[in-house]
Amino acid sequence: MRPSGAAPARGGSRIVVAAAVAVGSLSASAAVAVAGGGGVTPPSPPQASDVVCISTCAGVREATAHSKVQISGRRLRHVSRVLFTAKRGGRIRVHPLSASSRRVTAKVPDGAATGRPKVSDSYHNRSRARAVLRIVSPDRIGSSGEFKLKDVSARPHKAYYYGKRPASVTYMFTNSQPTDVRIDVVKRKDGTIVDSWTEQGQEPNTVHKATWNGLTGTRKPAHDGGYQFRIGAESGTMDSTTQAKFAYYGFKFPVRGRHSYGDGVGAPRVGHTHQGQDVLAACGTPLQAARGGRVQYRGYQAGGAGNYLVIDGKKTSHDYVYMHLKRPSRFHKGRRVRTGQQIGKVGATGDATGCHLHMEEWSGPGWYEGGHFMKAITRHLKRWDRWS
Repeated sequence: MRPSGAAPARGGSRIVVAAAVAVGSLSASAAVAVAGGGGVTPPSPPQASDVVCISTCAGVREATAHSKVQISGRRLRHVSRVLFTAKRGGRIRVHPLSASSRRVTAKVPDGAATGRPKVSDSYHNRSRARAVLRIVSPDRIGSSGEFKLKDVSARPHKAYYYGKRPASVTYMFTNSQPTDVRIDVVKRKDGTIVDSWTEQGQEPNTVHKATWNGLTGTRKPAHDGGYQFRIGAESGTMDSTTQAKFAYYGFKFPVRGRHSYGDGVGAPRVGHTHQGQDVLAACGTPLQAARGGRVQYRGYQAGGAGNYLVIDGKKTSHDYVYMHLKRPSRFHKGRRVRTGQQIGKVGATGDATGCHLHMEEWSGPGWYEGGHFMKAITRHLKRWDRWS
């Protein structure tokens, strides 16, 4: 009735509650003096992550003196200095050309050497990029020839992380010679480059295609939202924009038809607590994986879940559980499933009153492996529903 080593799909009322308190610290110069309830609160320390070259480049992370670079991260709006490694030791400080919440741009100064740039705010809070910026001699900056982008388009218009159809771009350019073509993935809201790579030796007047895996330059899934592909010669400038727009999301709403919401987490049940969110839909309505990953369990429970499937969400510590499927899923334990791939149909198997999907989300390390069911599944489903 249950997978080996797993608790009953329906049951259990064990809830693990964890409380965490995060304590931050600031440098001595950022201490807040409070008198009579007043005082000045300094901004939160900046967090730098990636660095890329965006004009006069020898590569994605290869620049020379006077090249323009972008440092991405969080809380960068108040950055007042960018610090580059110096050839003679120490750091060279420059003012940023621009600064916003997610990105800072700056020019590489004379005397800079290969290293990981730092950013600093007026309170001397500093953060160093995780990526290394290589400084090369000017003769390493190749010619872009007469590169001109002729055609570019993105497909699909709405892509999902680890999805059946990953975000891709097709493009064609004219030039007098084969060219190393650079592709940037840019967040449309603020212009931040989230990922960038080079396609070597591309022939002009030929249709080319490149695919993005949904990860940032620091190998984390990108945030939900609108993006665009930006195409250019590697040695040229990447400041211009294109119309190769698309939307990208980490999750997809699983019920692919008309639906409404039923009982949520905590609703009373005989002998146990309701551990998920019910989504009511007609029997036979297709069900798709909200997040792809590896199938952890596939089973049947007559007195509870009916036909059910548990997927270990890729690049998450969470498990996603689908219950009352009309028939057993075709995906067996150990199989890989893509986000948006059909995993079954809405049914009423097991202990179910009417056709519906009962879906649960479990925290790490996973479903009956030390994790706990999460109330957030209701909020998450309704959020995914808005864009799916």
